Amino acid sequence: MNIAIHLHTDSKEPVYMQLYYYFKTEILTGKIEAGTKLPSIRYVASFLQISKNTVIAAYQQLWMEGYVESKEKSGYVVVALPSYEYTATQTQVGHKQSQKVEENYLIDFQYGDIDMTNFPINAWKKTVKEVMEDKQFNWMMYGNKQGEILLREELVGYLYRSRGIQTTANQLIITAGTEHLIHLVLSLLEKNSLCIGMEEPGYDGVRNVFKERELPIYPIPVQEEAGHDFSALNSLCNLIYVTPSHQFPIGKIMSISKRIELLEWAEKVDGYILEDDYDSEFRFQGSPIPSMKAIDQQDRVIYMGTFSKAFLPSLRISYMILPDTLLEKWRKKSITESQSSSPLLQLALGLFIQKGEFERHIKRIRKVYERKYTFLVQCITKYMGDKVEIIGEKAGMHLLIRVPPKKEDVFITEAKKIGIKVYSTKPYYSQEREDYPLLLGFGGLKEMEVEEGIQLLAQVWFT
Repeated sequence: MNIAIHLHTDSKEPVYMQLYYYFKTEILTGKIEAGTKLPSIRYVASFLQISKNTVIAAYQQLWMEGYVESKEKSGYVVVALPSYEYTATQTQVGHKQSQKVEENYLIDFQYGDIDMTNFPINAWKKTVKEVMEDKQFNWMMYGNKQGEILLREELVGYLYRSRGIQTTANQLIITAGTEHLIHLVLSLLEKNSLCIGMEEPGYDGVRNVFKERELPIYPIPVQEEAGHDFSALNSLCNLIYVTPSHQFPIGKIMSISKRIELLEWAEKVDGYILEDDYDSEFRFQGSPIPSMKAIDQQDRVIYMGTFSKAFLPSLRISYMILPDTLLEKWRKKSITESQSSSPLLQLALGLFIQKGEFERHIKRIRKVYERKYTFLVQCITKYMGDKVEIIGEKAGMHLLIRVPPKKEDVFITEAKKIGIKVYSTKPYYSQEREDYPLLLGFGGLKEMEVEEGIQLLAQVWFT
């Protein structure tokens, strides 16, 4: 059988899928008839100069979808299919359409990407291996509903050292993702009497959870200079969501006086504060400001943290400290709950912290992000000068810029034409505005990409 296929090694589509699509099309169009034996794996691998595992993956996909059957000592044989009118152009058109969805950019200022070059991959692999070699095999089970005790115990020490929070392993709950934590908290509160105070602008993922629950949401304005304006807080509110250590997306750090003001409000109205401490590890100027939970005397703060920014997004490990009253409700409710975060990864992370690897990583990567932040600001100043306004404190993995006088969607479109992706902050606002700052994430970019991106943006925007 002749194999007339040209593999695109520079394509994002895996080679095995290209091979699979080729044989699938040949079978459906009748070019390879029922009963025909496909070429041997060894032959195809040799002919196309690819690995045998790649061919095996393509053949197994055909087998799983029923295009071929595997016969002992005969290899893979094409099966007889019901009559069906099919043309190769159908596959090609559909395939091209699906590719259009996935846009390619020369430089992507995506927020939330981490620096993969400086990730401690060897130390992490070694730790995961240690957990998997544990003969008790705890990592193979569903896991503790509250979270693996090793991780919770290590978090107790870490939170005290890094955030000044005194807590116990019994007060910590581990789960997958911030939105999941929010759902959990809301399930412990009385929906009928719940009114939400939410930063404006604020994290849209959390706002969407509140909307899904059909809860009333009242905005708390966050000014670029003055920060949170609690004088505008609606008197009906009894649960407030804030990001005080590095407000998202503005980047403002809440002053200690405003933190105390908010704590006094919570005690007065018998309410709670949801403190989302999503990237407090990355403050580049001065000492870290204590978390609200660390100065909470009345047990009114629900503290939430995540490892998505500080370590690895794919871990899907978040955690929270519940006030005692809500913790008791959770214990009664948790009988029907299951652990949503991988026990294997929880145990590995707990061991990683125990060995000191996590804090060593934070110490290193904080310097990396500080250098990138400083370099990004220098590039903006160098190539754009006073044509843009930089917004935000010296912290985190992103900053905002305002580029007058055009609308931000014009700048985004112009950037897209030259293969650069920048982001509007419009999704983070619940109310319409005349203009929205642009968001530039830099965590996953190299310095040369940062400079090239800013230089190209300056050319297309201002010349």
